[in-house]
Amino acid sequence: FFFRSAGSGRPVCPSRPRTAVARRWTSSLCPMWDANIGPGCADSPGVSHLPRISPLLWVGNEIAPSVGSFDVVVSTVPPRSCRTGARQPELTTHAIMFADGQGSETAAGVAFAKRCILEGAECVAAAVAAGKSVLVHCAWGQNRSCAICCAFAVLHRSMSANEAIDYVRERNIAERSYAGQQPPGGAMHNRVFREIIRELERERDAEAEETAETAEEAAAREAAAGTKHGT
Repeated sequence: FFFRSAGSGRPVCPSRPRTAVARRWTSSLCPMWDANIGPGCADSPGVSHLPRISPLLWVGNEIAPSVGSFDVVVSTVPPRSCRTGARQPELTTHAIMFADGQGSETAAGVAFAKRCILEGAECVAAAVAAGKSVLVHCAWGQNRSCAICCAFAVLHRSMSANEAIDYVRERNIAERSYAGQQPPGGAMHNRVFREIIRELERERDAEAEETAETAEEAAAREAAAGTKHGT
């Protein structure tokens, strides 16, 4: 099974050249990214397509970058070879490293995760806008990567949080098979990440409402000014 990208190669993010990405993967922080290694890292190709969000978007586990071919690879953990298990940091174009606390994140951890999820969603948005195929992956392809895809769906595709969460769960079950996939595990089982996506929806709607009210007030002022000048 092999995905072929829409383009001819993997572009390197200007702010994160490949060599810099490789250095970051070999930092002292890396042991935390191994915490979730288990059967969910091993199914191949370990990827789900999310065409309702974007035909160019896939979400997967840590071996997915080595099995498929994508223009942009957003990594929250180091990619690994599907054959040897060795790290392959050169497959990453955008490294956004953060931990999956499985719902036990501290307040600081929640804030950091939200920033990373937002950064990942913007990476996806830029790739999709440029017509590039994009894979977002974490260790299992369940929480961090799915949260980024859900955030993109909410902020850039006008989906509700619950709709986006249900959809990535549906695609995970439909296209992958591994131990721990069913509830209470599976895609987006981290309750903290689910709440982050719902918070993003609330913030999106509040901003839209504020913008609409501002536009109405401006229109009312213009109308009043026109009436005054007309008299």
